[in-house]
Amino acid sequence: MLMRYTPPTPPQQPSELAIEDRRENRRHTTVLLIGKVRQGAGDSACLVHDISAHGLMARFTAAPAVGDRLLIEMRGLPEVAATVRWVDGYKAGVEFAAPQEVERVFCLRDEQGLVARAPRFAIAASAVMRIGAERWAVDLLDISPGGVKLRTDRPLQAGQAGSILLAAVGSPIYGAICWVRDDRCGFRFSSPLPLTSLARVLGC
Repeated sequence: MLMRYTPPTPPQQPSELAIEDRRENRRHTTVLLIGKVRQGAGDSACLVHDISAHGLMARFTAAPAVGDRLLIEMRGLPEVAATVRWVDGYKAGVEFAAPQEVERVFCLRDEQGLVARAPRFAIAASAVMRIGAERWAVDLLDISPGGVKLRTDRPLQAGQAGSILLAAVGSPIYGAICWVRDDRCGFRFSSPLPLTSLARVLGC
């Protein structure tokens, strides 16, 4: 008895639409970027661990509750409205009110070619700056994981290296002056400020 040969069915290839849908829902892990959280009249910080176009998972300095409505800002993204969907201690997952272009989070420069900056937190506090052998008090105006903007009556120049002592941190943070305008200047940290240190500075 003769058997008719049937060629094997080639494996089905996923459609372009299915591939695109999978890409759209893919989550980017190990982001580890500090975000700014606004709820009511207060600001706090969070450490983003995982992000997609539709939401993120982060560790918060102030524990949220399911259903909380927040505004979240992070490097590369504008302030985004979001709702807390689940909470595990200080860790929570939030859903964006509208899909976001998360690829911008991973770009070091924005659309204008400028360096993408981490969110800045307004602050009114004093600190001690040291340049060489000189030490003096300065007024802090805002802070981010990468540096501070401060006011001082001392003449400074961009490029000068030194340190700044924040009372909430307790140890000098090293860096350099990156810009000077009148009585204000920017001090860039040599290494980013950890979330725990930033939270203490902000009083979270």
